[in-house]
Amino acid sequence: MALSCLGSSAAIESSPTADPPSEPLSAGLVFGLGALGSWDEAAVGSPVVRCYVGDNEQRWFMWYSGRRSDSPAAAGVDVLAPSSGSIGVAVSRDGIRWSRGYDIIEGARGSDAAGDVGTIMGPNGDWWTFDTCHLAPADVQVLSNSSVSSGVGVYWMFYSGGDFEPVMLPEGFPSSGERRPVEGLRLRPGLAMSQVTDVALEDGRNWARIEADHHTGALFEVGTAQGEAALLFNGSMQVLAVGPRDMRMYYTAYDTSRRRFVVALATSPDGFKWTQKGVVFDPAAIGGAAAVSDDEDGGAASFDALGPAALSVVRDIDNRQFLMYYEAVATDNRRSIGLAVSKDGTSWRRYPAAVLEPATEPSPSGSDPWDGGDVGSPCAVSMSAGRWRLYYGGRKQSGQGPWQGIGLALSLESGPTFEGVPVQYKRRAAKPQPAT
Repeated sequence: MALSCLGSSAAIESSPTADPPSEPLSAGLVFGLGALGSWDEAAVGSPVVRCYVGDNEQRWFMWYSGRRSDSPAAAGVDVLAPSSGSIGVAVSRDGIRWSRGYDIIEGARGSDAAGDVGTIMGPNGDWWTFDTCHLAPADVQVLSNSSVSSGVGVYWMFYSGGDFEPVMLPEGFPSSGERRPVEGLRLRPGLAMSQVTDVALEDGRNWARIEADHHTGALFEVGTAQGEAALLFNGSMQVLAVGPRDMRMYYTAYDTSRRRFVVALATSPDGFKWTQKGVVFDPAAIGGAAAVSDDEDGGAASFDALGPAALSVVRDIDNRQFLMYYEAVATDNRRSIGLAVSKDGTSWRRYPAAVLEPATEPSPSGSDPWDGGDVGSPCAVSMSAGRWRLYYGGRKQSGQGPWQGIGLALSLESGPTFEGVPVQYKRRAAKPQPAT
């Protein structure tokens, strides 16, 4: 059973399409906001996409965040974690056409589980925990561990959560409006598990939170690594099992002393107890391979001058290296997606331009594109022959509000590369409007 999907861009483009008539068929859009009254009617984002290859089929899962219009997280958390609220699951056979649910899953098992989609985790009802206000998925892996008994394996979901403690937006924080206290701003990392029930990797829907040693149940506290007391939150965690007793967690944080987002690292021998190692990636502190705009050092004028607000860290098996796709924040709070590459997972080389920017082409109806304001919250999926799918969140207005849809861009064949990695992506083409 493989944990990356084997296919080709040609196969993606030739996949049969039968988009639901209710979806606006715009370039790149996989799906938009949920139906009125649904659990994701007001926001969708933070896609975590995995493809599991069996003997005769592909099974695609997407865990993503969403919320209702009356969610308590809606008041201000979008300045940091757009669309964070609850976590749901959607399923697909090709990674393009997705089945999603209206409300909480039924908890079906066995053959009935395949169609059981919807909300799988909501804010915690225990008042003292770190995730009482909102939560969003960050990473999902199928791992084995001597501490966990399973006949096949266990889904590990690493997620971010915030409580109702009001935290003042720091000076210089890239958001619209005045400085103000925001509930849910103090993100901490959490862990939940779901047991794989058969060789087809079913479940991933019924989850149990793991209460860690921190007094809130989180895996660790914000900014406790040496020299990192200025970190405001820990979010967008990405976990790689690099070797025996060598698990690495990359996560984003806002450094109030540097006044920008950074990426920090924590390590663990077992996935439960973590040691924070500090900042490992700060785009403003390193240069790229070539000049960007009018700033040759990749500094204040660059697309990522205020750092990475979210990330997707994956292994590039073909080139034996680590890839980091990240939500780049410019000085005007404009969001795009950047790329950095590392041979050891510690020292990173940054590609000096965005690999995916907000759309400029109007939708088929002539209106502004659904992702013309910002793109971010990336999730990279490795395909065959060095090709990549890039799932992402998008919104119409730059700098504010929730993600309003989840999109898909494909790496261009025979396009330019950086350290052997494609750096040009094209949104999946919009399809003709089906007859009604």
